[in-house]
Amino acid sequence: MQGRTLARNHLSALANKGRYGDTKIAESKFVKPGALWHVNEGESKAMSLYGAEGEKLVNAVGSGSINPETGLEEKFIPALIAAAPAIATGLSTAASVIGAGLGIASAVTGSKERKSQGRYEERAADQGLERLGEASASLDATIGAKRASAQQDYQMQVESMSAQTGIRKEDLQKQTQKAIQQSGMATSGTVEGGASSMWDRIQSSHEAGREGLTAKLGKAMGDIEGWYEGEKARIKSETQKFENQKKLAQEQQKGLFE
Repeated sequence: MQGRTLARNHLSALANKGRYGDTKIAESKFVKPGALWHVNEGESKAMSLYGAEGEKLVNAVGSGSINPETGLEEKFIPALIAAAPAIATGLSTAASVIGAGLGIASAVTGSKERKSQGRYEERAADQGLERLGEASASLDATIGAKRASAQQDYQMQVESMSAQTGIRKEDLQKQTQKAIQQSGMATSGTVEGGASSMWDRIQSSHEAGREGLTAKLGKAMGDIEGWYEGEKARIKSETQKFENQKKLAQEQQKGLFE
């Protein structure tokens, strides 16, 4: 008991030697563990209420000077001294000190809210990107199935026409193969944004007789590729939005308390 009383008396004596509104002694637990600081009433409350973030703010805005009598670090606010000569001469009012403390507490609270919102926005962006990744993988599987189905329908039509006309299937297919070669698709592949227009050209140039099969295939494949290109563009656009959202959220979490 006597030891605690002596310790309190010692801290009280140190606090009385504070300058420019620093009327308290606070022990740092996070920024400089074990260090004693001269602080004002508001700063003491901020450190008590907001823990590590409160300490970081007090340390950032405080003067950081050394009290010539105690040798302890001081955390008075230089801006208040410049604004109020009474504080500079050690004649600060309680209202000035408490007002400074409330400003600090408000800044800490605002920072915590911004960081919390930033973390929420980043998680939401990550979830959105994950869903879009799944949609992209599903889209690739779907377009493969659609292409295969269209090709299967074409083969069935070729077989039907061959049976009705007596023309060999190979001869009927040659026209389609020639059209694909002329379109450039055989050498360029299904280039993003270009496959649908290539199939449209194939359709528009083959409309009658045995060439009708090529036109039908062109229409079916053109519709499929157009749908695919539209979905790819939508996913790309949505991905960019979520990536931008994530970057903004990460920036929102940066600041004084990092």
